[in-house]
Amino acid sequence: MNILLRRAGWLVPVLALLLLSGATARSEPTSGDDLHARMDDFARTRMSQVELPGLAYAVVEKSGTVHTGTFGHDGDGGDITAATPFLWGSVAKPVTATLVTAMAAAGELRLDAPVTAYLPSFRLRDATRSARITLRHLLEQTSGLATTTRYTDRTDPDRRPGDVLPELATAELVSEPGTTHHYSSTNYLLLSAVVEAVTGRPFARVLAERVLDPLGMRTAVTSAVDAERVPRGHRFVFGRAVPFATGYDPAGVGYGYLGGAVGAAAAFARAALGGGGISADQRTAMFDPAARTGPDSYYGLGWRRWTLDGADTPMIWHGGSSPGFFAQVILLPERERAVVLLTNVSSPVHETQLLDTGFGLAQLVSGAAATPRAPDRAYALMLGVLVALLAVLITASGLTARALTRPVRRDGRWRLALATAVWLTVVPALLYGLALALPERMGVRLGQLALWVPDIAWLVYGVLGTATLLLVLRLAVVARAVGGWRQNRTAIGTDE
Repeated sequence: MNILLRRAGWLVPVLALLLLSGATARSEPTSGDDLHARMDDFARTRMSQVELPGLAYAVVEKSGTVHTGTFGHDGDGGDITAATPFLWGSVAKPVTATLVTAMAAAGELRLDAPVTAYLPSFRLRDATRSARITLRHLLEQTSGLATTTRYTDRTDPDRRPGDVLPELATAELVSEPGTTHHYSSTNYLLLSAVVEAVTGRPFARVLAERVLDPLGMRTAVTSAVDAERVPRGHRFVFGRAVPFATGYDPAGVGYGYLGGAVGAAAAFARAALGGGGISADQRTAMFDPAARTGPDSYYGLGWRRWTLDGADTPMIWHGGSSPGFFAQVILLPERERAVVLLTNVSSPVHETQLLDTGFGLAQLVSGAAATPRAPDRAYALMLGVLVALLAVLITASGLTARALTRPVRRDGRWRLALATAVWLTVVPALLYGLALALPERMGVRLGQLALWVPDIAWLVYGVLGTATLLLVLRLAVVARAVGGWRQNRTAIGTDE
């Protein structure tokens, strides 16, 4: 899940090497059960610890929702209530998997058929291998497509899922289809395109008619028009949650831009738990572990299968982030209960703390103690290194600019050559690392950094701009010095 942070873990030591060269809480009425009171207390505590502006959660049984808690405020200043809509991020994936597996059960498509059977123009750079990718591979995230947001999180109002196909023609596979799990929203973008190709209708409309409406999720957010009623979410800026307007990808309903209030998410959890609307065979097919993602963790068809820490009980779950929002749906089959969590802040560098909020609620439901992990210090360290690096570059740029105003020294050639060689090595490496390697490593484009980590993005942009300025200034110093030395040599020759 914590893709950006895990993939950027190398940034701190690399930058270090280059340098060497409060929300108010309210709860909906509860049943009076001590468990729900303790869950409310835990939610309030986590809001303070993690700086969550707003939060809504629900405890669900097969018969329906048994408790709802709402706390804090939205990005527009209003109170969070049971009717407040959120975006759900990748919680959309198990909802999409529910639709696709239902269509397979109805004989409308085959999970083991190649994607090209439904999308004939689908091909990657290696057309032979991409022709072996099946719908099942997309569902279980074993297609071999890389973990990247390169093809997602667009805001073109006319964008459709199938518009990604021409872009994928140059994409490389990172593993053989069907062999290794690589989490990628592109898989579910393609599934949305398959649904549209099979039905001849917009994905969101098919999803609403076949899944959302029958399960009682009629208030779900499935379009840019619906998203206009979603209050602003938040992103962390130097540790504080700041409201940001969130764009909407109309092609992304199937992978990350589905949304709704806590009641809609709870209705889906109830159906997935076995409360009706999703057949037992379909649930078994989705929950069965298909791809190993860790020592004791698996990915099925749109669902993760783990063991809940501290409770020693199976946990079927999925979490998700969209810019400004975070969500979790956690099923506890042996307890016949589920927990739904919606928050209006997101950040890949805070994802462990966000996840542990939902896991802690699930631990309490299971009769265990909530045991959230300690905050990861990499975020603060990364910010510190970037700030220090920016300060060094600004200072070096100022000193270099000052050198342009001084007379050229005839005896400073070797010192100038050495300094220039150092800067011409360090600065291009820095530019490459931050502008190309870092975004590629994190699976995003450089321009997408601000969607997820605006503070880090702004510092990166500042470092890139200042490093470019320094490079230009160093070259100007060299050009000026060479010109001065030539003039001096000419003058000496004339005197002789």
